[in-house]
Amino acid sequence: MRRSLLVECAMLAIGIVVAGFAAYSQTAEPQKPNPSQSPPASLSPVMPVTDSAKTAEPGTKPVAAPVTSDFVLGPEDQIAISMWDEPKFNGGYTIRPDGKIMVPLIGEIQAAGLTPLQLQASIDKAASSLLRTPRSTVNVTGVHSKHVYFDGEGIAGPGSMDLVLPLHVLEGISARGGFKDFADKKHIKILRNGRLFVTVNYKDLVSGKHPELNVLLQDQDHVVVN
Repeated sequence: MRRSLLVECAMLAIGIVVAGFAAYSQTAEPQKPNPSQSPPASLSPVMPVTDSAKTAEPGTKPVAAPVTSDFVLGPEDQIAISMWDEPKFNGGYTIRPDGKIMVPLIGEIQAAGLTPLQLQASIDKAASSLLRTPRSTVNVTGVHSKHVYFDGEGIAGPGSMDLVLPLHVLEGISARGGFKDFADKKHIKILRNGRLFVTVNYKDLVSGKHPELNVLLQDQDHVVVN
């Protein structure tokens, strides 16, 4: 009986040693993370982390500006041209003051005064002597040809503003930060073509009683708040 008791104690001790070794192995050799799945680390807790493999990927399509289909291109506007299955024609361009762009292998193309779809047709026509079925795409990536101006001591953020999408006077004033405390909100002047176009009262704008006074701004308009 004494011998069997000793054998049982020995077996129990061996089991404890084996279990302890297994636990140590699990804690001493943690599973290594997969580098392809690990997010990039940021050196600053304030700066956001971006995946450089994605942001630096070549051939990334430029972000298009939110323009309407009838938007007319002008000098200083920025566009991106891509040709289906012909990457040698692809590139980004800024329309020159004379309204033209220089496209490699094609030559100079008139861009100002055309919509993006009309410019696509012009590019396809010019490339037809080089390609069997040219199919180009034009994206507007920056609008700098059209501006409205906010003037006067009563406007919170005076200065010029790119006219990208249709903009009403109330939206424009909000985009410039509203009014200063002493602003004359009863006599908001809109100048068009160098002349007084209309004078509106801010209360009439926000009340909704006279929606026609919320004028749709045009290129080169001046909104004056004294």
